[in-house]
Amino acid sequence: MIVYAQTTGTQTTNSGSWTPMPGLAVKIPRGVGELAMLILNVPNPYATGNSNPGGNFGLEVNGTVQSPFASFTYNEQNPPSTGRIPTTLVVAVPLSQTGDSAVVAVWSGVRGSTVHIDSPATLTGVIA
Repeated sequence: MIVYAQTTGTQTTNSGSWTPMPGLAVKIPRGVGELAMLILNVPNPYATGNSNPGGNFGLEVNGTVQSPFASFTYNEQNPPSTGRIPTTLVVAVPLSQTGDSAVVAVWSGVRGSTVHIDSPATLTGVIA
C-alpha cells in the first residue's frame, strides 16, 4: 500500500520550532510488527536570512516528531544568492497496533531564517 500527499503553490515558514507543512499529511493503517517507510521529498527549497540561513524538515507521527530529521544551511553568513538545496528525509516507523497513525510533515527555519518552497513537495508512505 502507498499513501501520498503533495503541496501546491508557494509556502514559507519563519518559525523557529516545528510547524506543519500545509498539505503534507497522511494516515497510515494499523499493523502488528510491520513498518512504514515514510519519505519526505522537498526538491527545491531555499532559505533567506543573514545568519547562515537554512531549514529543517521532519516527520511527526501521532503528535510526536521523530528523531531523524533533514537540514540544510548555506556556507555564507549572508549568501549573495539563495541557491536551491534539494532535501529528502526517509524514516521507518512501526505501525500502530491500535489504530491508524497520523503523519504530518513539519519544518522550521534555522537561526531566524525564512524557508521557502515554490515547487511541489511530497510525503509518501510505503507499507508492505
